[in-house]
Amino acid sequence: MRDCLRIEKNDLRTFLQSRGYWLHDTGILFPPNVTRGNPAAVRNLEFNGGDIVFVTSYPKSGSLLLKYITRHILYHDRPEYIEYLNQVKGVKARLCCLDFSSPETGEPPHTEIVTTLAQNVPLVLSTYLRQNMAPPQVVESKHKTIFLVRHPKDVCITQLKSLLPEKDLQKRTDVGNYIQQFLDGNVPFGSWFEHTLSWWKYRSSDNVLIVMYEDMYLDLLGTIKQISKFLGIKLSPEYMETIAKRLQFKVDPVNGCELKDEKLEEFWEAFDDGGHVGEWKKYFTQRQSDNFDIVFRSRFVGTGLESFIQMP
Repeated sequence: MRDCLRIEKNDLRTFLQSRGYWLHDTGILFPPNVTRGNPAAVRNLEFNGGDIVFVTSYPKSGSLLLKYITRHILYHDRPEYIEYLNQVKGVKARLCCLDFSSPETGEPPHTEIVTTLAQNVPLVLSTYLRQNMAPPQVVESKHKTIFLVRHPKDVCITQLKSLLPEKDLQKRTDVGNYIQQFLDGNVPFGSWFEHTLSWWKYRSSDNVLIVMYEDMYLDLLGTIKQISKFLGIKLSPEYMETIAKRLQFKVDPVNGCELKDEKLEEFWEAFDDGGHVGEWKKYFTQRQSDNFDIVFRSRFVGTGLESFIQMP
């Protein structure tokens, strides 16, 4: 949001809809790059041919990083695929999300995906849709699915930062109102709680792996080992170290800046929108944090998620 606005339910939806966001029959608010026909088209999409690894998450959970890791594991012995993908303009285009239309053509991406699959090319595909809106094959086939979960307070603030300029994040009223709208599910892509539960129920499936963003952030090498084991791909220690070092989060003790592989400039530009752990602490008051925790526990009691996600 680039205008001054009190973030209350009706104002927020009105503002976003004036920017091209639209309300699905399910009550979920989708951004304009999810065209009106896309959710149904994605749901009905059938996958044949090559191997697929699906990455699922709620938006702003760090799936860009997870997809980058997964692709380099999947293509460890197929450098020609990495080279091919590097020719595609834009890191987000290379890390294909089923939900979004092509920025160049306005067409949904799944037409090209089906064509690619016909060539038996292994793919890493992603979706931000809830499980009941995603293709059934995502969990009901031989294909592997990795579900990424991130601390919901960080998801909330990262989502808000994508809508509000930084200067307006200092307005406690707007931040507090947005937190409440996030808890109520009146934000883009709907309720984080319902989305997370829809995928969490498949946690015991052999073809589903659940990864915590915070674990990935703090232990990249451990996450690479976890994913490669899940995919049944044996990697050399040297190759795993190479992936981890290129994406390692390290802080320069002198300058206080993060050290990154500058060759991945495009990736870091997208990631820096809000990929840091604990960012929410800069914006939540203690009362807002306590209230969030109460809602979290009430929504997830008895599901196992209340212990899986640590809520400091």
